[in-house]
Amino acid sequence: MKHVASAASAACLFAGIAQAGGLELARPAEAILFEQGNYVQFSFSQTDADVSGDYPAFVGGGSTGDMSDATRHIGFGLKMAINDRLNFALLMSQPYAADAAYGQGFYEGLTARWNSTAVDAIVKYNMSDRLSVYGGASLLTSSADITIPVALGNIASDPDGPALLGGGPLPGSIVSDYSASSSKETDLGFILGTAYEIPDFAMRVALTYRSEIEHEFDARETYTQLSLPGGVPTFSPVSTTTDTPVIMPQSVTLDFQSGVAPKTLVFGSVKWTEWSKWQVKPGAYESETGGEITSFDNDTFTYQLGVGRQLSDQFSVFARAGYESKKGGESSRLSPTDGYTSIGVGGSYTMGKATITAGVENAWLGDAESGTPTDFSDNTATGFGISVGFAF
Repeated sequence: MKHVASAASAACLFAGIAQAGGLELARPAEAILFEQGNYVQFSFSQTDADVSGDYPAFVGGGSTGDMSDATRHIGFGLKMAINDRLNFALLMSQPYAADAAYGQGFYEGLTARWNSTAVDAIVKYNMSDRLSVYGGASLLTSSADITIPVALGNIASDPDGPALLGGGPLPGSIVSDYSASSSKETDLGFILGTAYEIPDFAMRVALTYRSEIEHEFDARETYTQLSLPGGVPTFSPVSTTTDTPVIMPQSVTLDFQSGVAPKTLVFGSVKWTEWSKWQVKPGAYESETGGEITSFDNDTFTYQLGVGRQLSDQFSVFARAGYESKKGGESSRLSPTDGYTSIGVGGSYTMGKATITAGVENAWLGDAESGTPTDFSDNTATGFGISVGFAF
């Protein structure tokens, strides 16, 4: 049962589409805290989403083309058993990412990138052979850039047109050719958790809280401003650096696993993430348009349920299903899907003290509507991943 339990723990590392809420690419591997003895793990996953939509007729119609590039995640985990009660883990992950680029139609030229790296240091204390508590610090580094083409910039601030980017009537000025590039910021959050285990049945329930982390970016904003002094059009290039606070969301995750038959394990998780507090609102953009560049209106709930089976002393297999409920409302053009359903399969092979786990997953992404309105429907994503762990 030990090998199939390790495979179930590693399953959270492959195929980042299973963490599709907001900008979340992959969750850190806190499960490494429950490995026996000393353990080190390396992981890689890639998700390739096919996301496209159809423009309305009043902006020319046609397809947006595939606006989502492949995303990749590299992870690392080191767990050390200090003594019988005290354990320490160091984790590296890339928890948030976005790579959006529109290549045709009305949104052509709209691009956005979000990059992040997190380093977590966690201490786990075994209060008994069943009850443990853990906590630590999470150091998150993030950066972003975005380009908004002329058409979107003009209509965003046109009092007679749709407010595509949250804008509205302006006192005699229109923004176009907008771009912003942020500084790279590193800020600190914390992690708290507790777990209850019954080792004889491979049963474990773990509750993990991760705090929000607020970045104070310096955003370099450039755009062309049209002013109308005395009714005479005047074009002026503007370049300025403004403060842009962005809150990366807090979350609560309930993980569980239990043996249900000899060599058979059921596992899963329920996760709440407060994406409703996340928005990108650079100072100059807000001043010119009265709104934010992008945001998420609602929090997300993400569910996973899987089963693992040990086929031999060396080989285990697992399958899992994932679900994120639809939130409704208007979706961001940088993430124009709403919820998902996924199915993944994988296997784990143990050779002495080394364990290799690999898996593939397919997701059916929920239909969404962005601000034009542009309809995004029948979109999918495919992911694969591999992790290699060593006990020492």
